[in-house]
Amino acid sequence: MSVSTKHPEYTAERAADWRLCRDAYEGETAFKAAGSLYLPKPSGYSKAAGHTDDGQAAYAAYKARAEFPEILGPSIGAMVGIIHGTEIQIDIPDALTYLHENANGQRKTLVDFHREITRQLLIAGRYGVLADAPQGGGDPFLAGYEAQTIINWDDGFYVLDETADVREGFLWKRVEQYRVLQMEEGRYVQVMHSGGTETDVTPTMQGGGGLSRVPFVVASATDLEADIETPPMIGIARAAKAAYQLSADYRLQLYMSGQETLVAINGAAPQAVGAGVVHEMHGSEQMTPDLKYVSPSCAGIEAHKVAIEHCERRAVMAGARMFEQSEQAQESGEARALRFKSETANLKTVAQSSCSLLERALRNVAMMKGLPEDSVTVTPPEDLLDATIEPQQAAQLWTIVKEGGLSYETFYERLQKGGIASPERTADEEYELAAQKVFEGEALV
Repeated sequence: MSVSTKHPEYTAERAADWRLCRDAYEGETAFKAAGSLYLPKPSGYSKAAGHTDDGQAAYAAYKARAEFPEILGPSIGAMVGIIHGTEIQIDIPDALTYLHENANGQRKTLVDFHREITRQLLIAGRYGVLADAPQGGGDPFLAGYEAQTIINWDDGFYVLDETADVREGFLWKRVEQYRVLQMEEGRYVQVMHSGGTETDVTPTMQGGGGLSRVPFVVASATDLEADIETPPMIGIARAAKAAYQLSADYRLQLYMSGQETLVAINGAAPQAVGAGVVHEMHGSEQMTPDLKYVSPSCAGIEAHKVAIEHCERRAVMAGARMFEQSEQAQESGEARALRFKSETANLKTVAQSSCSLLERALRNVAMMKGLPEDSVTVTPPEDLLDATIEPQQAAQLWTIVKEGGLSYETFYERLQKGGIASPERTADEEYELAAQKVFEGEALV
């Protein structure tokens, strides 16, 4: 068995989910760079169909026309902003205050490091943090590990894939290496495997002595466990992928419908085409010449458009509930209030898990410094979306609506969440009431 052996839960399907979510978060550039992984090549693009280049040029044009819906990135950005927009209290002893300005040994602040934890939990539903120390001595720091890099684990045992591009002069080369963390005879041991060699890189407590546990912790979007869970935003990523695939076919049909072909029937092909060109065709008793433009019917173009809209609605319902635009005209005020509470539950779970992960990681640093671990606490926010909107904030949101950056329905729902608008009225009812009583029938925009 090799150090690169993966845990039974670490399957190709799980890795594919992580990549899908990460590429959807990165957006159209990452999706198109994946080529046929997300956009299969049509069977007609081949040598058998008359393409001398095996359809590569046709497929490139097909992919270039496709549009990827940028949904996941903005959704996660908004969620991170909501979670970290509320005060998160981090209490650490004076001996660890250096972490505020240099949490990872590379000048990343503790606040930014915490934001990265939250972002990764939303993207992949899994993240790990190792408390480590420089080989030549120095203060401990925190190192983050994305979901796909934690390849094997057990009680007191972890294998981390640190394969990366390493610069040698002006060139870069791929170096495969793995960090193994485990307990041996009650003592923490850390070994680096690279190029067939093994190097002991075990850090020690300040003042000497070994560590009594592995200073590594893994969290999911719901708890502190190493077991793999489905990424919380996978529904958005899948819906965005489906919309991207449908967009490629839809845009192809739009392109083909505008590419009419001149066809000469019972006559010689014209020497030139275009406005003002005169082409003379002669017939006979046995042959009637004709010259016409023909184009494909593209009968399914409207069906593709409807399907794309359906995928985008699925994406919104799958996770980006703060941007929800579903029809709920019959929903009562009490049911609406309960739904608002349920929308914060998922974000609150991620916030709690993120704070728990940071707290456990900081306690590992405290252990390495010989400090009492209970001197470290990270308190998650109690209410994430319990944000009463002030009149000036409502005015700012209304400006965004008028500029086309936000729908009126989303604006009104945010007013309901903020305690300004009545939960008993729909957006249309409120609009009509405002138009009649405040603007005397004049349009609001």
